[in-house]
Amino acid sequence: MMAVRRGWFAALQMCLAAVGRMAFTNYIAQTLICTTIFYGHGFGLFGSVDRWQQAIVVIAVWGIQLWWSPLLLRHFRYGPLEWSWRALTYWRIPGR
Repeated sequence: MMAVRRGWFAALQMCLAAVGRMAFTNYIAQTLICTTIFYGHGFGLFGSVDRWQQAIVVIAVWGIQLWWSPLLLRHFRYGPLEWSWRALTYWRIPGR
């Protein structure tokens, strides 16, 4: 907490905040990426990937989300699924 309060991880905090603002989109993206890698409709690698290789997949997915979430939120107010959810919930197009 002291490191965060001193601003040592400001860039990481911004990226994590963006990932949090796009939690629904990122959750579904993780699901699609990992099921594509591990299940039959994709590469079918379930049970054939070692733990260290699984860790690489996790780190890669996190890295992608830490990169793409702030990038997307620079141009849009919400992630695509958050936008859709709000549109369906409130029955109107959310502002940009």
